[in-house]
Amino acid sequence: MNRLLVVVLALALGCTAWFGIEAASLSPGDNQALVDSSATAEVSSSVSDAVKAVFSYDYANLPRTERAAAEVLTGEAVRQYQTQFASARTRAQSEKLTRTTTVRAIGVRSLRGDSAELLLFLDQQTVAQGGGAPTSSVAQLAVTAKRVDGRWKLATLTAL
Repeated sequence: MNRLLVVVLALALGCTAWFGIEAASLSPGDNQALVDSSATAEVSSSVSDAVKAVFSYDYANLPRTERAAAEVLTGEAVRQYQTQFASARTRAQSEKLTRTTTVRAIGVRSLRGDSAELLLFLDQQTVAQGGGAPTSSVAQLAVTAKRVDGRWKLATLTAL
């Protein structure tokens, strides 16, 4: 009987420890995306606006897109964008293209201080000046955003 009591007690203590560890792993910790809806909404809105600005363009006013990119990109995203936009710029000018990017869904994976990780689902529609049917595409994008001088900026862009 004593042996059975010791086994049951050991099992209960083991389960208690395990459940405690599991519960701690589910707590928000320093991830404010799980507990601060206002901060989460702010970063979502800022990143959504930034993505729309840098991934939408009009062949007749490409400098506007470049100015928008200069305002909302930082770090590695600057280089990533310059590389990608160079080919888009050439194609947009030669084919007279206008692209509109819409953020269909956005989720904040983590928000810690001045850094956030987000996932975005995008719809893009491209129209040629001469008419014809617009082409549509969808994309998924992982973004790391950093708060710089009080503003959220895109720091890394990863197509998924």
